[in-house]
Amino acid sequence: MPTDRRAQLLDTAIAVIADQGLRGLTHRAVQDAAGLPHGSVTYYFKTREQLVLAVVDRIVEVDGERARPAVRQALKLLAAREQTDLAELAALLRTWWTDSRELLLARYELDLAGARDAAVRDAMARCGSEFRDLAELVAAQAGAPDPGFDAEVVTALLDGLMFEFTTRGRLTDEHLREGVRRALGARPE
Repeated sequence: MPTDRRAQLLDTAIAVIADQGLRGLTHRAVQDAAGLPHGSVTYYFKTREQLVLAVVDRIVEVDGERARPAVRQALKLLAAREQTDLAELAALLRTWWTDSRELLLARYELDLAGARDAAVRDAMARCGSEFRDLAELVAAQAGAPDPGFDAEVVTALLDGLMFEFTTRGRLTDEHLREGVRRALGARPE
């Protein structure tokens, strides 16, 4: 658990959303799950909307930290023009998604809520733009003629893989390896 109380509360809120859905996210549910006294969550987040939007910011922060090793590895592979080490990148993605399962479940809950709530939709759009920016960097390094377009396609593919992995658990290492290979436009190994 982080030592920063605000981050601790947001991480607990993510766990509450992953466990109970967005409807289960209340100030009381977060303080009870964190083992804190009444009013602890309200001190940092006066309204539920403030709490929800802060959770989105926390997801961006944590997920970004977890995504960077995979992005760095992709950039290294592309810079060296190596095509043989995509299994390592796929393994990094699997670890990232496995370690981030609660975060991903919360993210999908918030994405769905964004279909009905403009403030959540805008916040989640910022969340998605972080990943598109990273994907655009990878696409540019790969020599894509239109890195922005390719970033949209790659993030949609990876988001679909993440959704399948997180909600259904049916993906194998081969799915991830092949998905990464196709997303990066690599030749078959």
